[in-house]
Amino acid sequence: MSIEPEFSHQVKEKDPEEAPTRKRLHPIAKVAIGSVIGAAAIWLIVSTAGGVGDALDAVGRMRGGFVALALGFAVVRLVLLGLQLLWLGRRTGPLTLPTAMGMSLIVYGFGAITPAAPAEGMAIANRELRRRGRTKRQARLTVGFAEWFEQRTFYAVAALDLILVIALGHLPFAESWPWMIVAVVVIVAIAGSAFAARRPASAEWVAGVLAAMRIRRPQPAPEALRHGAGAWHAEAMAVVGPPRNRIRLALISAAAVVADAATLWATCHAAGFHIHPELALLARTVGTIASWIPLLPSGLGVVEVAIPAILHRFGAPLDDALAATLVYRAAGTLLPALAGGLAIVAFATHRRRAPSATAAAGT
Repeated sequence: MSIEPEFSHQVKEKDPEEAPTRKRLHPIAKVAIGSVIGAAAIWLIVSTAGGVGDALDAVGRMRGGFVALALGFAVVRLVLLGLQLLWLGRRTGPLTLPTAMGMSLIVYGFGAITPAAPAEGMAIANRELRRRGRTKRQARLTVGFAEWFEQRTFYAVAALDLILVIALGHLPFAESWPWMIVAVVVIVAIAGSAFAARRPASAEWVAGVLAAMRIRRPQPAPEALRHGAGAWHAEAMAVVGPPRNRIRLALISAAAVVADAATLWATCHAAGFHIHPELALLARTVGTIASWIPLLPSGLGVVEVAIPAILHRFGAPLDDALAATLVYRAAGTLLPALAGGLAIVAFATHRRRAPSATAAAGT
């Protein structure tokens, strides 16, 4: 994810009539195409697992106690992400816990199933923050850094988990050592970028790169570029806070990743097969990466193929692995999306009632 400094918008934009028109795929067409692809993927994995009947039977055999535990882990994940938004949002003004939790549901629940996930959820959260007195930049930085920490900790936890999986012998080292090297590179890159992000010079360098990419537009003056980058970096550091607050944000994001993997671990046990926690985290990582495929809201269909394939690779029966994945997706994706939709309605209802309450108080 990249957060472009606002000074980059100071250059006058071209006349829209002069810009070449580009034909873009209609959003409904995108959803339709993605749904067809997702349905085909689900049909493939269900057929391989023995058909719809076997899959439903496997879901019906799941143990209720572990399903309830999975729901608990899913709730813990959303609460952690809500606390992260709360700690970021309070750096620029008052913010209540219910509001932060509602925005968390919108970004990571509703936003996860939208075609450009999680951009739509982030845009709604941006607007809610601006209605609560934040500037446009402050709102973008708050929601942007929430996603920044969530994504970076996902890569870090996934890389550490991959190293652990190989070290424990779940994957043969002779075949998996290149992946271990990739994991080490990812960890080093994350640590290096975290160090560089603290320095104003890094913001100036990024601003220079962005300005250089404007081939057909005038380049901003070097002094304006440095001033804008410095102002943006100072405001960004004010949002994320001192080093101890950044460590707290990173840890809570990592805990949210682990809680999501724990949801899958619990559904696996509910389906009746044992899976090591590190392997559940590996399957969750593969599923998350699969969810990034374009045109598929939340990776519909592809995730339902990827996760059972990983679980089956480590000994789980395919029909039970599919059942565990379906319940995991219901607990970690579908229910939070529904709750996020309700949060959007709640915010809209509150906005409609607020002017009425103000008018009544005035009379």
